[in-house]
Amino acid sequence: MALAGVRAYDGILTSPLPLVVQQTRCRRARARYLSALLLASSACGSSSDGEPTPGSTSTTGATSTQAESTASTTTGSSSTVDATSTSEPASTGESTSSVDTGSSSDSAGETSYPQPCADLYDQAIVPTFELTFTPDELANVQADCQNGERHYRPMQLTYDGEVIDAMARLKGNWSWNCQKLQFVVSFNEVDPDARFHGVRKLVFDAPWYDHSLLHERIAFPLFRERGLPYSCVNNARVVVNGEYQGLFANVERLDKEYLQRHFDEADGNLYEGGVELETNETIADTSDIEALNAANTIEELDALIDLDEAVAEWATEAMLPAMDNYWAGVEINYYLYNHPSRGFLYLPVDLDITFGDASYPGGELIWPDSVTSDPITYQHPGWLKEGLFQRVLADPQWCARFVEELELSRAAYSPQELSARVDEASAQIAASVEDDPNRPFSMNEHDAAVASMKDFFVARAQFVDDWLAQGNHCPAEFP
Repeated sequence: MALAGVRAYDGILTSPLPLVVQQTRCRRARARYLSALLLASSACGSSSDGEPTPGSTSTTGATSTQAESTASTTTGSSSTVDATSTSEPASTGESTSSVDTGSSSDSAGETSYPQPCADLYDQAIVPTFELTFTPDELANVQADCQNGERHYRPMQLTYDGEVIDAMARLKGNWSWNCQKLQFVVSFNEVDPDARFHGVRKLVFDAPWYDHSLLHERIAFPLFRERGLPYSCVNNARVVVNGEYQGLFANVERLDKEYLQRHFDEADGNLYEGGVELETNETIADTSDIEALNAANTIEELDALIDLDEAVAEWATEAMLPAMDNYWAGVEINYYLYNHPSRGFLYLPVDLDITFGDASYPGGELIWPDSVTSDPITYQHPGWLKEGLFQRVLADPQWCARFVEELELSRAAYSPQELSARVDEASAQIAASVEDDPNRPFSMNEHDAAVASMKDFFVARAQFVDDWLAQGNHCPAEFP
């Protein structure tokens, strides 16, 4: 009998596919089923009346009632919190929700996934991180920005009275901005085993085109609610050598700790943009990605990729829509993780161009057609739709599955709930935005961007509803 909330896997016994594909599908189904058992056990054990805790279902074998979504009282200190729920009132610098007990184990002591976020991403606070460079190193950082270079520079990071030696470099591609420097702070450049509050790196993101400073904070929770991998994120104040640099999105980096938070099997290869190996660099066995790049037929792809997860991740990007990500053809803004049991999984990253309100300095929208971007055929104007994406959705079965996943993503995409999250988060960061000496937009532009997001939620939801009602989208046909 299939577990409630877990869709039975199609065709394991009856499909005429080759044996290796059948074995792969069985292995993936088994991994999902065991994960669902752990989640269900945890939920049932935590219910006061003996009934399973309710949660919205996901085709990836998880529910939106994840381990880290329970904010409960704990004794002593903890380094894990709910970093995506915004149901509690929040104020700058002060925690107004209790630390998650780390409900990362069920009643039998088994670990459930995903694990809670590190406390640095607590939604109830706007943490302040102080970066201190020597005068010479700060000058080097500023020269790096002018030269478009990324070099790790020694510095000290201070957070809530804690001081730790670290390294920092600039970050950004299109978002590169020497008026407001964006940083990656690394704790493991010198000592590979060094961590700070359980993380090896901090990422401070403030692209000039996100006048709300909320895109990533609002976008990533939709992946969590779909039972998909996601990055923890809140907003943070950054101080450089005693001077307030501004407000940033504080975004969890995709690395080994990210994998360990999401998966019981976290030793596979992780690739940035499907190319650059980010784990197991010493072994450097990339035969898996080479096999994926050589695959052509849908049977070959299905043997290597967890296509259930892939189409769910693509459909969630399409719902937002994520105009600068894999779904749109941008081959640099995604990660692939080769899960030892499930095969390749698509992981979302860099969601700062979402919800349609990204704008140029003059105020005009970068993507005015984002509300009406077709969930299947939309293509970023500077990129080409990925061939793998096209091959999968040209298959009638997998195209139909994509549409099913889009329906589920639409169900999770509540304009009312998203607007409430925006209201809560924007109120929390208002003073920090106003005090930001380096923001490349006025407060009027910030307020307009926040209002635009809420209007966008309604318009996008209506467009996708109409698109779904129209039907006849499969098999996909691409220009």
